[in-house]
Amino acid sequence: MKLAHWLAAAAASFWLGGATTANADRAPDPSIKRFQLPNGLEVVVAPDPTVSSVVVHVWYRVGSKDEVPGKTGFAHLFEHLMFKGSRDVPDGKFDMLLESVGGWNNGTTNNDRTNYFEQVPGNQLELALYLEANRMAGLWDAMNQSVLDNQRDVVKNERRQSYENRPYGQAGLDVQLALWPAGHGNHNLTIGTMADLTAASLADVEAFWRQYYRPSNATLVLVGNVDAANAETLVTKYFGWMPKQATPKTRTLDAPATPLAAPVTLTATDNVTEPKLSYTFRTDAPYTAAAADLEVLAQILGGSKTSRLYKRLVMKERLASDIGAGYGGQVLGGEFEISAIAKGGVSVDKLRAALLEELAKVRTTPVTADELARAVTTLTASLWQSQENLSARAADIAQWTVQTNDPAFASKQIALWQAVTPASLQASAAKWLADTAAVSMTVMPRAKESK
Repeated sequence: MKLAHWLAAAAASFWLGGATTANADRAPDPSIKRFQLPNGLEVVVAPDPTVSSVVVHVWYRVGSKDEVPGKTGFAHLFEHLMFKGSRDVPDGKFDMLLESVGGWNNGTTNNDRTNYFEQVPGNQLELALYLEANRMAGLWDAMNQSVLDNQRDVVKNERRQSYENRPYGQAGLDVQLALWPAGHGNHNLTIGTMADLTAASLADVEAFWRQYYRPSNATLVLVGNVDAANAETLVTKYFGWMPKQATPKTRTLDAPATPLAAPVTLTATDNVTEPKLSYTFRTDAPYTAAAADLEVLAQILGGSKTSRLYKRLVMKERLASDIGAGYGGQVLGGEFEISAIAKGGVSVDKLRAALLEELAKVRTTPVTADELARAVTTLTASLWQSQENLSARAADIAQWTVQTNDPAFASKQIALWQAVTPASLQASAAKWLADTAAVSMTVMPRAKESK
């Protein structure tokens, strides 16, 4: 592991000062200030004097895991509603104000959170804070049935485009429903169901907003060209007047995640030309030793063109046109997926046999020291490289703050990867990636209708 440690240090050095890209020769200010307003708003300020802009990132601790049966898709629906105006900022003006100063904004939703973020020149921090505070406190003053109906239709169309009408898209939703039992937070589809979206009333949606969209359920992260003292003054000005409310209860991991008790086999047809196979497993939650094992294993199996699956299935035996492997960490338990799309004319059974053979190898035979070192080095370099993007850095800091209580968790994450050994990796593969714990999905081309 000495080589991996040296290369990891080199990767960190590259980001901190060895690169030749703009501003890369000056290290970002490592000081991070963290404070909390009396109303419960958590604030993290990470100054970086080497850049000219600042990212304002608001992380609400509510995602699809916190929804209840019959009312799924609400967290994602709010990702859309939060851009449709507030008390003092009519629909369309939010974007117009940001773009007029050279800024941009967006938002995303997943199982664990909903986040909103904008990047503006450093001297426009006050504008971004004003806009975020205004919609945190004043969204419902601009809400009505017409806005809800419009955005409900937008989300429905997104579901059609991203899943129902996208090649292999619906299969992913079916796998999630099979992997986690009804009633479990991870069983809820972030995109929601058509029935639940249709049934959502204005009163239902208002209750959701009033429960979760409050200072005590949010983490505000400021990254970039920002002065910590000035930031605290401005944050207090725009958010400090909001009343203190109890922190809403959200779902947490009350018991350790466990592998699926029995295998599940799914088959589907779709408007595709070639079959696709996937094997998905429940796994440990993120930021654990097992999660680090599985992140490294995903890199070894399918993280690049030098990975085991790519070299064998795509390059050597020409069985697949595309392969992938990945670990996704979620608060209530992660997921590990291996997938492959068959090359034209290849039997799906032949592809399956080769894929399962490679999966069996990592459960029974330790990976080589060289494979492990390369995977750890790649993950480390990728992490540092991602931090060059202010928006990605802000998102990571927000997630680390909320889920690990450490906004500077990067070095600890790298230490987790560096602690992986061939033996620990093999043990995690044997525990979490057993054939008996998989949801297997086979998507076959749909038969063409005769004219």
